[in-house]
Amino acid sequence: MVSEIAKTIQPPEKRTDDLPVGSQANFIEAAKCAAILGFPVNTLLTVRWSSLYHHDNTNPLFAQSPVERIAYLVELLRKWVGARCSGGFLYLWVRETTSELGEHWHLAFHLPRGKRKAVASYLSDLLGEPLDHTPRTKAQGQTEGEFACSVWRSWHLAKDTHPERSGFYLAAYLGKGEPSERMFRGKLVPNTRKLVRGQAFGGRERSGRYDASQGQIRGTTALKKRFGIARPLKQAMKARQNAVLRAMRA
Repeated sequence: MVSEIAKTIQPPEKRTDDLPVGSQANFIEAAKCAAILGFPVNTLLTVRWSSLYHHDNTNPLFAQSPVERIAYLVELLRKWVGARCSGGFLYLWVRETTSELGEHWHLAFHLPRGKRKAVASYLSDLLGEPLDHTPRTKAQGQTEGEFACSVWRSWHLAKDTHPERSGFYLAAYLGKGEPSERMFRGKLVPNTRKLVRGQAFGGRERSGRYDASQGQIRGTTALKKRFGIARPLKQAMKARQNAVLRAMRA
């Protein structure tokens, strides 16, 4: 009897309200590693789950939890991009939630030259919402660098508008959910480990787009699953860190 009860009792899912301190810097370092490898992070996919579900509640993606859904999409995109890019699928992703958009997903990745139309077509099939062949205007919500958007605006793709920085600002944008201030000796102070933040928090950005909280995210019973970095980028980051440490000791 006790064993049967134990089987039915599940530990609660892990929840997070912010990215850990240092996340934005890690994302920027990952983007730097991608550029060093010759495959800079140059494309941003955004998917709004609530909108996707609202317009098609029979979409098979919603038979999965958000964590499973993201893992499934990342794996399919890994195969698709990997077949077209010698560097494989180099990516960063983050989950966010706001009162306006609900939970949504940002995926920044390297897309080979000349593959924008192809990846937009593939994503329309993968996500179950067709591509809108009429580009939306800024008044209709077009985002900076946007080159593809679905008919019901549930997903869109944007290019890196600062390619000379090799993904720096895409990575910084994904890291905006890290708090712009932290506790130090019982007081809130600017989080100097967050490289890109607003002037109100000691940063250089005039707007507050990098400072707003990005909501509570539910992971699994074992993992937080608020963000992810491609394994090859993690390995490159570790190798760079080890090289720096060796140089310091020499």
